[in-house]
Amino acid sequence: MMLLNAIVLFGLTAPALGHPARGSPQISKRAAMLNSHRFNTVSSYTTLNTSLSVESKTTSRRREEPVDYVQIATLKLREVAPQAAFRLVDDFYVGANGVAHAHFQQTVDGIDVDNARFKVNVLKDGTILSFGSSFVQEAAESSVSVKRADLSTTPLAAFQCAVELLELPVEGAATASAEPTDGETYAIKGVKGTVAEPLAKLAYVQVDGSVTLAWRIETDTETNWLHTYIDAATGREITGVVDFTNTATYEVYPWGVLNPDEGPREIVANPEDTASSPFGWHSDGSQEYTSLRGNNAFVTIPDGGSIPSSPDLLFSYPYSPAMTDPKSYTNASATQGYYTVNKYHDILYALGFDEAAGNFQTDNNGKGGAGGDALELVIQAQSGTALISVPADGRSPKLTMGGRWPGNPVRDSAFDATVLLHEYTHGVNQRLVGGPASAGCLSGMVGLSIDEGYADFLPTLLRVKEGDTRATDYTIADWSTGQAIGLRSHYVSTSLETTPLTFESLNELVNTGGFDLATVWAATLYDVFWNMADEHGIGDVNVVVLDDQGVPKGARYMLLKLILDGNALVPCNPHHLQIRDGLLEADRILTGGANRCAIWKGFARRGFGEDAVVGSGTRGRVNGFAVPSGC
Repeated sequence: MMLLNAIVLFGLTAPALGHPARGSPQISKRAAMLNSHRFNTVSSYTTLNTSLSVESKTTSRRREEPVDYVQIATLKLREVAPQAAFRLVDDFYVGANGVAHAHFQQTVDGIDVDNARFKVNVLKDGTILSFGSSFVQEAAESSVSVKRADLSTTPLAAFQCAVELLELPVEGAATASAEPTDGETYAIKGVKGTVAEPLAKLAYVQVDGSVTLAWRIETDTETNWLHTYIDAATGREITGVVDFTNTATYEVYPWGVLNPDEGPREIVANPEDTASSPFGWHSDGSQEYTSLRGNNAFVTIPDGGSIPSSPDLLFSYPYSPAMTDPKSYTNASATQGYYTVNKYHDILYALGFDEAAGNFQTDNNGKGGAGGDALELVIQAQSGTALISVPADGRSPKLTMGGRWPGNPVRDSAFDATVLLHEYTHGVNQRLVGGPASAGCLSGMVGLSIDEGYADFLPTLLRVKEGDTRATDYTIADWSTGQAIGLRSHYVSTSLETTPLTFESLNELVNTGGFDLATVWAATLYDVFWNMADEHGIGDVNVVVLDDQGVPKGARYMLLKLILDGNALVPCNPHHLQIRDGLLEADRILTGGANRCAIWKGFARRGFGEDAVVGSGTRGRVNGFAVPSGC
């Protein structure tokens, strides 16, 4: 029998479906191919001046000598990357705020490494504000396997390869010719279907930390303007693609900024992880959409509200927490919610919550699972509530976000990622525990405690920032409610004074159903996290980085993966100690038990230790604080 679970914070309201615009299947197929070849380059970023004076920010200092911003920036680059060869990019400027921006391009053998840049931001007084780098430290002429002097491939062959592999709508490639133009660029002659003549030029690119020589093929068709990089050694492999067309852009509180009190909104472009979302966020594999609809989710608005739509996929709408009329920022709310659930989908996918595990997607692309179940995200429900209804794999869950949480001013919970991620996490739990074809394996009070605890803890895990310590406490929905404690009676805290809850506390809570039902489990996992962070560091929130054994780097996503893997191991209707053991078993499988003691110590601290007893009935739990020998 198909089961349906509804997990609620306060209540429910009914939505009406919208009608998104659609595009052609052929373009969708090409978009998926392009996405699979996007570079995964990630820059480091370091802020040096975090306490700016008013003088530094807003006024000019009188100096005997003018500030040489470029020289200052160049010195910083040489300090950070002393072995790198580079050139200054011809786009230096000083902004209206007085901050100078200098950009440098890494080179090897006199050729640009196209996706290796260094940026320095300099204040008016010559102080460096910040710098960022995607330079390859090991890149040098002696380290590359193919140089231009050793080339056996031709620009024409590389162009023909790009057309063939990407199925570009270009005619005449087989009979085309390549003619040299300015510098070392070649123009491709005799083809049809392009807006301008295709161009070919040698460039280095970094892929997975190494540098490869490639032919950069520039093609501008009606549907895509591309730089396609063809391996110069073989002439038959794509090493990367940059698409300058149809950039999906969202003005949102970015990932890691979980509510408006934590940071400003930003313009975020192409945030999808192409390995997790090969069709992007605006295609379901057979159709492309210009609205907030895609393979992973689609937005609906109650009372026939209009779904934001943009032919250019530019979703930028005004919003401020001071705005009092929710209808004035409906589009911003929908964009924020859509961005957050898609980003969470991609993070979870990278950690193992994929098609076969029962994730939420329309088209599973032949990778298992039922498909046909993209998440329906209801924005601005007319009550102060958030909830998710979770059927078994193959039917869409419905996640409802209240637009009128109590407070002054009224607050829209779509801007509070702790609430949105809390609800989404319920869906993940329901699909994993007991298997994706069953959605009722956490339905009792014990299951509710586990489910709510995970739903509180996972947003907390994503909220932790560099600089936080064991003494940093968090909660759920503090921004939405306007209350520091949020929706709970106690914080997710490692302090037994702040949150004096243990395994035995559940003896009462599973009978009364109090808010702390969730906090016992969330606070226990918070101890586990900090034990692991002592060993592995916190880890970047923006991207999942796996080592060569598939283990996430950093405690944040390592623990999240262990939670997902552990939940897939336990039986239907587990108790807390079985969930604990599932987590330990998941760690043994993934890391060989590298986190065994960190996990045991975290659980034992709140009474879930080796000698803990579940007992019989609803009040039979006995705390146990013992850990195995060797810990």
